[in-house]
Amino acid sequence: MKITLVTPPSPPEFRVSRGLMGGFGMAVNQELLYPPIELAHVASVLEADGHTVAIFDADARGLDTQQSLAEIARDKPDFVCLDSSSTSLDLDLTLARGLRAALGVPVGILGSQVTYTPREVFENESVDVVVRGEPEHTVRELAQRVAAKRGFEGVAGTSWKRGPNDIVDEPEREKIANLDELPIPARHLLDNQAYRFPGVRGAITTVKSSRGCPLDCSFCGYTLAQGLRFRFRSPEHVLSELRDIAKRWKVAHVVFRDPIFTTRKDRVHAICDGMIAEGLNLEWQCETAVKTVDRALIEKMAKAGCKHISFGVESGNVEIQTRHCGSKLLDGKKQLDRARIVEVFDACRDHGIETRAFCMIGFPEETPAMAEETFELVEACDPDQVQFCAVTAYPGTPLYKMLRGTREFDFAQMTGFQALEGNEHMSAAQIEAKILEGYRRFYRRPRRLVRELRHPMRFAGKAARYFTLFTKRA
Repeated sequence: MKITLVTPPSPPEFRVSRGLMGGFGMAVNQELLYPPIELAHVASVLEADGHTVAIFDADARGLDTQQSLAEIARDKPDFVCLDSSSTSLDLDLTLARGLRAALGVPVGILGSQVTYTPREVFENESVDVVVRGEPEHTVRELAQRVAAKRGFEGVAGTSWKRGPNDIVDEPEREKIANLDELPIPARHLLDNQAYRFPGVRGAITTVKSSRGCPLDCSFCGYTLAQGLRFRFRSPEHVLSELRDIAKRWKVAHVVFRDPIFTTRKDRVHAICDGMIAEGLNLEWQCETAVKTVDRALIEKMAKAGCKHISFGVESGNVEIQTRHCGSKLLDGKKQLDRARIVEVFDACRDHGIETRAFCMIGFPEETPAMAEETFELVEACDPDQVQFCAVTAYPGTPLYKMLRGTREFDFAQMTGFQALEGNEHMSAAQIEAKILEGYRRFYRRPRRLVRELRHPMRFAGKAARYFTLFTKRA
């Protein structure tokens, strides 16, 4: 069959990066454009089954919904599957509905948002089937059914509509146990030079070298999409993809999209050793947790080309760390291990690796004083960049179950930076004001200003990025 996998256009207010927040997506500045690596993984599995596959990335092409509809329909695929995000879901479904009407072929949709709100997705006859959870094998089986002109009954990991008020939720699909069995992503279906990252010159691409996160934070979408069990590709399998990126596609910058890249230090050492031995000359960055690195690993990563590490700091308050953050920064006595945290940031600085601290404001029990503790911890670490997000209760997370009750959340406002509601100590407006205060405090410190003003264009870019993220969906 001819199959088209679609990244729909972002809302006009901001770009959506759909792979962030565990597949729920996040509002980002226009300068950031990640490749749809999830779809590229799905495509490689479909091609192995003999299908002809196209990946249509509307943002990379600069097309809106109507233009995307016309372009996809012109190719006349036999099956279409779209990616989704929380904040763009209404627009994603508009495109899906248009394609379903124009083509008369089955249309599916995947992503964390639709996994946990499948019933809303079937309103207005927008799609035929929802792919819940890890998509590769589920989409492959759906394609087999469509090719054989059979229905979706019994396809694990799907939801589908049998009648006007009859939504069938099939059993969950088992997570892929051996990730080395998956072919490397189908980058030949992407315009690899189109993807970029703020502050990086030249094209970038992303790599998912592992899945799952054992920390189980209350707000995290990655554990929903990928599970709590850490599953990883072997160093040899990862290196085969890195060789393909460097030598075939001539892309020199890689962003590892693992939730906690350094969960297994021995594996990361082996990947780094391979990159050094093969002289791949890649510059790369990753996200991880303070607890899973040490000075020796940071030194090895720097030698292998690591230029940036983003650390999940989340909160500087012990109570919040204990309740919501998988105790990421606590020692065995449930105290904030400040000396250890600062040492990790210092080690990165010593080896020429830039750092970013990811932080969140607006937990259910958070007071302004607790937010102050986060600001103080970040200032002590003094990363090169800081990112303050509003705590967001994504569907399916423990936080969502804790907060929802009888309330209905507006998915369109789940940008990652906009506070959906307040708590008993701060209103939504006060949470957003607190976030802006955190940015001002961090970047207006005299020593910090001196450092930033050495690169005025980069500083101006940071300011523009941070302050456009509070844009609200119309």
